[in-house]
Amino acid sequence: MEILILGSGGSTITPRPGCQCRICGEARVKGVPYSRSSSSMFLPDIRLLIDTPEEIASQLNREAIGNIDYIFYTHWHPDHTLGLRIVEMMNVFWLGRYVRGDEPEKKIRVCAIPRVLGDLKNVYWKFFDHYEGMGLIEMAELEVGVPFLIGDYGITPLEVEHSNYASTIFLIESGGKRAIYGPCNVKPFPRDPRLINPDLLILGSVFPSGPLKEGITIPQNNKLREGDQFSMDEALELIKSLKALKTVFTHLEEEWGRSYDDYKAIEEEHLKYNIRFAYDSMKIHV
Repeated sequence: MEILILGSGGSTITPRPGCQCRICGEARVKGVPYSRSSSSMFLPDIRLLIDTPEEIASQLNREAIGNIDYIFYTHWHPDHTLGLRIVEMMNVFWLGRYVRGDEPEKKIRVCAIPRVLGDLKNVYWKFFDHYEGMGLIEMAELEVGVPFLIGDYGITPLEVEHSNYASTIFLIESGGKRAIYGPCNVKPFPRDPRLINPDLLILGSVFPSGPLKEGITIPQNNKLREGDQFSMDEALELIKSLKALKTVFTHLEEEWGRSYDDYKAIEEEHLKYNIRFAYDSMKIHV
């Protein structure tokens, strides 16, 4: 199983436009892996893309990915969905369509659990109606807790309960290996026996210990801690409870105020947990 991290950043990319801080300045000069685009992931074996941030076209070009069969969505938030136009950019040649009457060669299957699919349709219904009418996409519901089979892959969506919206963790299984992908809004983390002992845990929304950007420290009773963000200590406890063999932290916010080198130093501090911090173009072999 190979997993490609297309985007490792959070809701705000690194460098943040207009920001002159040390982290953003370094990222502008050095590029990847110091720069980070918003969160997305690709499974090359089955041409499956998870989430479409605004930068998805650049991410796909960077990795020379020219074909997608499936798009799975974790949740509706803009930093995970605003690049949904990729289905049009990749599969419509407008001159051919209007001059020769060309039709798209295939439909991309756009999949999500029922509540997420409902959120997407509520927010983007004109887009989806437009693309379905053009023959570009076919929308399909994923059944919570039931593996969706593609080739020798089984991908099981598990719902994360939030009061106003739903989010998803995906358990990915192939060749006897098991990986969990939960990049954002996955707290409280689902308690399911199938998630124990994964070969790989990819977890997002983890903020590092110590002061963050501009010296800000998140208070203990702050809604960020009580909501969907994991402190480093909480993330390490989750790793222990799941007995994950390896963990990769993704969805790394620019506001955390850490560079690629800073994250490498944190990895060294926690060797016994076998953690890594994701970066754009990161290839993970499971």
